Amino acid sequence: MPKIDSKKRAEKIFEQIGERADTFVLANGAEPHLDASFFYVTGYPYGLFESSYLVAERNGKISLVTSLLEEPIARSFENGVVVFADQDRDRMIARLKSIATSTPGKTIALNSSELTYSSYLQIKSVFKGSKLLDESEAFEAARLIKDEGEIALIRKACDIASDTYKKIPSMLGEGVTESSVSAKMAFEMQDAGASGVSFDSIVAFGKNSAKPHYSPGVTKLRRGQFVLCDYGARYNRYCSDITRTLVFGRASKRQREMYDIVQRAVELGTELCTPENTGDFVHSKVAGLIDSTEYKGRFIHSTGHSLGLSVHDGPGLSPRYKKKLRPGMVLTVEPGIYVPDFGGVRIEDDILVTKDKPKILTTVKRELIEV
Repeated sequence: MPKIDSKKRAEKIFEQIGERADTFVLANGAEPHLDASFFYVTGYPYGLFESSYLVAERNGKISLVTSLLEEPIARSFENGVVVFADQDRDRMIARLKSIATSTPGKTIALNSSELTYSSYLQIKSVFKGSKLLDESEAFEAARLIKDEGEIALIRKACDIASDTYKKIPSMLGEGVTESSVSAKMAFEMQDAGASGVSFDSIVAFGKNSAKPHYSPGVTKLRRGQFVLCDYGARYNRYCSDITRTLVFGRASKRQREMYDIVQRAVELGTELCTPENTGDFVHSKVAGLIDSTEYKGRFIHSTGHSLGLSVHDGPGLSPRYKKKLRPGMVLTVEPGIYVPDFGGVRIEDDILVTKDKPKILTTVKRELIEV
């Protein structure tokens, strides 16, 4: 587990905030309403820290108000955070008010995109007289560029997911259900050291593979069908995200044709993940390749997204992201073709943007596998 310097990570956030605020406050609600930026700053690899508050000041002071339940975790990491823990909720809020009284800023930056309304009201009542400013974009921008420790954790998550893929063909057989395969994949990842899946795995057979956000069910596998697996491992909170599409039996001419186009598209998208290109440019080229075929209009989502503490950890390869890619970004490249009532193909890898050529973090071969 890499050592975390919370002050340096807070400094990255303040660089993005600029002169608009000298203090930021992060608050967790009840799971699943937990702020990933809270864990970005603290570096805690486990624990929920529900109803906890983190107050960071530009002068380097970082204070955590949490429960006795989380105190053993908080005190076991030397990250520069001052910890106050109590079981009584009123005393926790009293301590937060004490911190508020001593903070120099009259403007408080919030990560509103991951803040519950009840937590917002609590902060508003504690920091009376202060202006509350939504700086969600600043938090997102700070987390967008990963440091070496983050990259190492993502790489480990990618290794676990990649190794799991090698075992998927042996899970397939006539009559096996999507849910059964999904459960076996989750077991293999956790058995290999993952803390869990990074999101609910997608396992889709046959025509179900034409639904990009499908949830596995009791559909049974039959010969000649696509098997689309979109899944990831979570390791010390950091995520991987990989998709591969197989064929159970011999691939038909149409299935192979669809696969070949998507394979060319993912290869193109990967090659274009360099600092001179923008996210929307990469997407336009990948979408253009698919639209130049008979499957025009069958690529129905963006080419990729940022990856980190969250599976969708920020902007990436989409028409909305018009900024240039930067070294340290970890992105997914995941083109697909979806034909209703027939099936779909998606191939997805996790890519590290560098000063030179992009690095592929997922190590699974892209060739079509027939089981």
